[in-house]
Amino acid sequence: MAGKAHPRDGEGKELIGKIHVRVGEHVVVMMPDGQLVARRGDEVREVDGLFVPEDKDALAKRLTDGAFKGFQTRQSKRYLYLYNTTETFVVVASRILETMAPGVMQYGEAQKIDVHEPEVPLVVVMFRDEKEYRRVTGAPEGMVAFYNAVDNRVAMYENSRLAYDRPDLAVQQALATIAHEGAHQILHNIGVQQRLSVCPMWITEGLAEFFAPTSTDARLRWKGAGQVNDMRMFELEQYFKARPADSDGKLIEHTVSAARLTSTGYATSWALT
Repeated sequence: MAGKAHPRDGEGKELIGKIHVRVGEHVVVMMPDGQLVARRGDEVREVDGLFVPEDKDALAKRLTDGAFKGFQTRQSKRYLYLYNTTETFVVVASRILETMAPGVMQYGEAQKIDVHEPEVPLVVVMFRDEKEYRRVTGAPEGMVAFYNAVDNRVAMYENSRLAYDRPDLAVQQALATIAHEGAHQILHNIGVQQRLSVCPMWITEGLAEFFAPTSTDARLRWKGAGQVNDMRMFELEQYFKARPADSDGKLIEHTVSAARLTSTGYATSWALT
């Protein structure tokens, strides 16, 4: 539901936000930095003012003065990157995301989907290692990156145990992860998916995999929407080769009804999409 709201931020300052949804006597408001906050109806008032996203310079300063002190920043038309990783990691990540965002929008337009430019800066936070990433974000062990639909940010980390054991696989995993979580963020900011809406897991993850295939050749690039997702194709191939002859044949049924997906479930979701 569209509309303007005049909520207060965490410091009591009044800001012009945008009503995302009404829930009974409460509203969920999108703040100028893109975060969603819940407020009682009597805590906001509707105004005629224009919703203006927070300036990237101001947002970068506020975040690096706060939770991300010591992080460097980089900006583009759509993105604000915060990082304490190597420059190489930032360059590769931004190359994928900067190519993917307009590519996904162009694909949507070609399919007659009503897409629009993101209304707020797309924030991507890159940590140098897993320990700091988990400490700051609260991510559980095993989650190497994620898109948070509430604060509208992607978080990831650079170093992983896999980088020491299998650097070739580490590169593939890193590229696939950057593209996958970036696809979630893009799709939720251009009108394809609505933040906080509940979709079947296989559709949400299948869409991200559909829009996120990457290449691990010398260019380390995003391949394009709907191109073969090499990692997921390889997974499916290995699954079917290892499947026993008396398998129950319910892979699709299990995938579309799952509340949580296995790695094979992600691959099947990609194939179905």
